[in-house]
Amino acid sequence: MGDLTALVKRHILRYLRDKAAVFFSFLSVIILLTLYILFIGKQYTTYDGLTALPDGELKTFLVVGVMMGGVLVINSMSLSLGMMGNLIEDLDKHSLDAFLVTPIKRSKIIISYYLAANIVTSTLSTVMWLLTVVYARISGGSWYSLDIILLTILILIFFTFISSSIMIYITTLLKSVNAFGVLSGILGTLVGFVSGIYMPLVFLGDTVKSIASLVPFTHMTILLKNLLLKKPIDELADLVQDDQIMATIETSYGLDHIGVLGIDIPMVWIFVGIIVFSMGLLYLAFRSMTKKMNR
Repeated sequence: MGDLTALVKRHILRYLRDKAAVFFSFLSVIILLTLYILFIGKQYTTYDGLTALPDGELKTFLVVGVMMGGVLVINSMSLSLGMMGNLIEDLDKHSLDAFLVTPIKRSKIIISYYLAANIVTSTLSTVMWLLTVVYARISGGSWYSLDIILLTILILIFFTFISSSIMIYITTLLKSVNAFGVLSGILGTLVGFVSGIYMPLVFLGDTVKSIASLVPFTHMTILLKNLLLKKPIDELADLVQDDQIMATIETSYGLDHIGVLGIDIPMVWIFVGIIVFSMGLLYLAFRSMTKKMNR
């Protein structure tokens, strides 16, 4: 256990000391926040039934819920990928050779990268969420309830497990630091569009929607948005009192469950499938790493 702890600590400190790596891990989040603040955020308060609402608590809650429902999901992915920079760099520079001549089990070496990614990603995602709670209070004047705050933290930890499993597998497929850099630069933006984070899926057509239904991050975003927007949507429904307008708003906010390839599948079963898929990728990553270390 001491060996594993030392390795995890090494990966975490190495990542945090690399300011460029930390910055680029947040780059997708920075881009997304900028888009929301300058352009996208305003669109979510211009639908019928919203224009008559005064600026204040409810509008702020709506925009924050939509915005952070996507940002926190992208954050879990980009931070997990950023942490995998340690892995690809160790592979590229043959730093793992130094570990292989020690008594440390190879399984511990592989697990250490995964645990380090989970710890850093879940911690920084939780910090970002708590800052969101404070921001919502300062700008809108209302708190998220304690049960929403705690449940969101648990969901973010769950999302971290999924994201880290996917990212470690993708990383084991790469052969150089340059390839990793290219992937880091485009993956966040690609997932943001395909998953309906930058723009609601309803505006992207049926083909993109079908593709999006196969991407775990799409369903993660829908789940988190529904949680963060439950209270403001209920309050808005009481004010608007028009089911058709509310249905349009919920669709435009990306709250509707989309199933898989047009097939209506309950969200719980979709996430069971995502868990199995993530565990499968983690197993494949373990095998791939073992083969590379045996060379």
